Amino acid sequence: MIIYHSRFLRRGEVWFDNAATTEAVDWIIFHQRSECAAKGKWRPFYTRVVDLTQERDALLVQMDGFTASDIKKAAKKDQTLCQKIDAKDQRALGEFADFYDRFAAIKHLDSADRPWLERTAQAGRLDIWAADAPNGERLAYHVFYRDPNRVRSLHAASFYAHASTKEAQRKIGRANRLLIWESMMHYQTSGVKIFDLGGWYPGSADSALLGVNKFKEGFGGKVIREYMGEELKTFKALSAVTVARILKKWKELRFRAETPAMRYEPAPA
Repeated sequence: MIIYHSRFLRRGEVWFDNAATTEAVDWIIFHQRSECAAKGKWRPFYTRVVDLTQERDALLVQMDGFTASDIKKAAKKDQTLCQKIDAKDQRALGEFADFYDRFAAIKHLDSADRPWLERTAQAGRLDIWAADAPNGERLAYHVFYRDPNRVRSLHAASFYAHASTKEAQRKIGRANRLLIWESMMHYQTSGVKIFDLGGWYPGSADSALLGVNKFKEGFGGKVIREYMGEELKTFKALSAVTVARILKKWKELRFRAETPAMRYEPAPA
């Protein structure tokens, strides 16, 4: 369990089916457990996972032709360089956060949670991957939460939609696919068993999220249902979380009233 300190609360965070420790906290957040616990508030969460215990060729066979072709083109035609960056390096972490904040501002998303990223990195659970053009231009980032047996995609950022030409867009799209493949191969070699693509939209009405699904589906794997939960252990936590949610809801309603509806752009296809 990773412990995070806010101004008023001490929060524990538990991923997958790991057990919470006995350390005193105000509340515990559970990410992607296979079953709901008896206590707390829970909701279903869908994600797409790839079994890394398979041979490399078997993983390639599962991919659709477009994804496999883009991976080859990114490596051979574009000569894209993919690298894993030390997340404990504060400068490197700051560079990612700055890049992500520019991306998030365009997409009208929340900016990077830098204290959370720093704490998770110091706990040895955060990995940063980047894709660069041969001239050193940074094309894309992918950030993962890493457990001994499973990695989970947390953040992906690139300026695909704002590239100057269609070919530049395609190049960034290819870089994104190569970056996922290279990280997947790295984790397979490291003994990780499950590669989690970071969520799955289970509906049918949102065309943008269906586009994101299509991007992830290109890597094969299967969709599973897990559960997200939280257990508020103190009255202080109950009060603080309730107030925070009211304020968040108010901000969302205010944003909708003042700003035209924005749509999340699907991943490069």
